[in-house]
Amino acid sequence: MVVGMNPPMSQPKIEILPLKKGFLRAASEATHVLVRIVAPSQPTDVVATPRAPLDLALVIDRSGSMSGRPLEAALESAVRIVRGLRNDDRVSIVAFDERIEVVEPLTAVTDREGLVRRIQAIDSRGSTDLFGGWEEAVKQLAPFTRKDRIARVILLSDGQANHGLVNEQEIFARVTKAAGAGITTSTVGLGHGFNESLMTGMATAGEGVANFGQTADDLDEAFEEQFAILSNSFLRQVKVSVQGGSDVQARLVGEILENGAARIRKLGTLPWDASLVAVVELKIGAGAKPDALAAVNFEAITKDGDVVKFGPELIALPELDLAAFSVLPVDADVAALIDEAIVAEKIEAIEVLTRTHKFAEAKAAFEELLKRPGLSDWAKQKIEYLKQLLDEDAIMAAKEMRYGRTRLMSQSKMAAMACYSDQVDEDVEAAKAAYLRRKRADGRATKPKPPQGGQPPQA
Repeated sequence: MVVGMNPPMSQPKIEILPLKKGFLRAASEATHVLVRIVAPSQPTDVVATPRAPLDLALVIDRSGSMSGRPLEAALESAVRIVRGLRNDDRVSIVAFDERIEVVEPLTAVTDREGLVRRIQAIDSRGSTDLFGGWEEAVKQLAPFTRKDRIARVILLSDGQANHGLVNEQEIFARVTKAAGAGITTSTVGLGHGFNESLMTGMATAGEGVANFGQTADDLDEAFEEQFAILSNSFLRQVKVSVQGGSDVQARLVGEILENGAARIRKLGTLPWDASLVAVVELKIGAGAKPDALAAVNFEAITKDGDVVKFGPELIALPELDLAAFSVLPVDADVAALIDEAIVAEKIEAIEVLTRTHKFAEAKAAFEELLKRPGLSDWAKQKIEYLKQLLDEDAIMAAKEMRYGRTRLMSQSKMAAMACYSDQVDEDVEAAKAAYLRRKRADGRATKPKPPQGGQPPQA
């Protein structure tokens, strides 16, 4: 069922894919079901207009802690973004330390080289009023917010807020309010010691994307992904919710320490011919009804700004006895995506161990995770990379864990289910759309060099 739609639109497909096509009543172990919302292929008449025009506010942290490579990377990335914008886009540039400077009010992207010169003139200086910089960017966009344009703030910072409003929960609340008004927020963490808690939290609250990097090349790849998503957006601000049926406890797997037993999650933007996934864990009691174990609903915003709802889709499975259940086959691709969600949840616990300097326990937890039966090759690669990084640089390992598990939970997936369980070939991944690539290292570029001419793909 679709609710809230005005003119007809292409319909997404909702898929309920159980790990096994049956369940044991009152079993000691939970049942896992993969839920997907799959976008249709992009219509031919949409190709001529890849996306709505963009109102973009670039917020650049020029505080003293950003001096050197972090600020250089931020400025070079901002230059590449400006040069890649369309003529019908508009951009505002805000720089901040303890003072907020509107380097360029929201303006049409016509004098690109003039904008580049103003960006390159930004230098490092005082303290960090991060919230003030973000708030000014919102003020630049708010008077011009329209359904037929996309308004986004991109914050480039080390997240070391020490001036103005610094309480993270209050900042998240303000960012959430802005997203509700149509101004979304993405963040890019810079430097070795950036505050990933604040930066990922703002992106989550702002319905945007969280990235980090050490060089301009790292950030170029991150922005390529964001612009590719914007250029191919089918639905925005997608949310999924699950409600258990009679005598069934249902929750969404992932990020359990931060969000508790979550039954609703923000999945982000759904591009054309792609999917967003969630994993539902069901604890099925003696009184459960096989034809209504749980109900799944999706909510989203169209490119025209209309709220649409899809569902409910019921999770229904046949009840089996132990003998029949034990010989049921497992779909390897479904199992691989369920593994990703479970691994993301377990990585969160390892991240906590790492941040409390319990490195031996963290390494042991990684070893135990690698012993998980049926673990996909991709998940193994991710875990082994994080385990190695923990030995080399515990600070960056914790950041990779935070960003890596977030990516596992919310990144766009291929529309076709095939090959999720296969070994990841980096050459194959590089040929995919940026938002569909799988990376072991979330904050490091996989490209051998930046794009020709220093410019990102046209947005």
